[in-house]
Amino acid sequence: MHHILIVDDHPMMAIGLQSIAKTVIENSTFTLAYTFTEGLDALAKQPADLLILDLAIPGTRGPEMIDSYRAVQQDVRILVCSGRDELMNAPICLHRGANGFLHKNSFDGEAVTAIRAVMENKKYISTKVKDAMLSNLMEGKAMQTDPAASLTPREREVLGLLLTGKWLKAIAEELNVKISTVGTQKNRIFKKMKVDNIIDLAKKFWYLEEKTADHL
Repeated sequence: MHHILIVDDHPMMAIGLQSIAKTVIENSTFTLAYTFTEGLDALAKQPADLLILDLAIPGTRGPEMIDSYRAVQQDVRILVCSGRDELMNAPICLHRGANGFLHKNSFDGEAVTAIRAVMENKKYISTKVKDAMLSNLMEGKAMQTDPAASLTPREREVLGLLLTGKWLKAIAEELNVKISTVGTQKNRIFKKMKVDNIIDLAKKFWYLEEKTADHL
């Protein structure tokens, strides 16, 4: 009998993943948790063969959760299932110790493949991520494990404030600089991160809090 723990704050998504997993893993039982702490408590009470984990759970910092869950059960297989940018977050999650990364926009067939691979103790990433990693390898580049690595210290500071929902005027006042200076830094951040707006910028980062979206 296999036990699967699904941690996702959207009940319908959790139920959908449960339905898919049932087609892959015979003789399985499930626990659904909707918060980070609920997931930790559930894992402490009953060890799991598979943990399917969302990144964007309120009050957490994305991939750092992987460390917390492994501290409870070191050998649990972890499949991250997230709507975050997979080219940026999949390598980070694997670096943290996840067994696989599945984007929430994936078709059911890909979810089946991902779950089966992780249950067989294999790594799983999409073809899109594999191609990007191969391309970087051929060019002698490494996949970044810090999405803001290309930013200057001040740009990282502005980025953090933008992702908490602060407006340019508020950021300028906090940093004691001109609004135009913050605007220039924001534009540089957008260019480096290859986005056109705050929403797309937020999707690239795991440490976005729920309140951020309320301010956008």
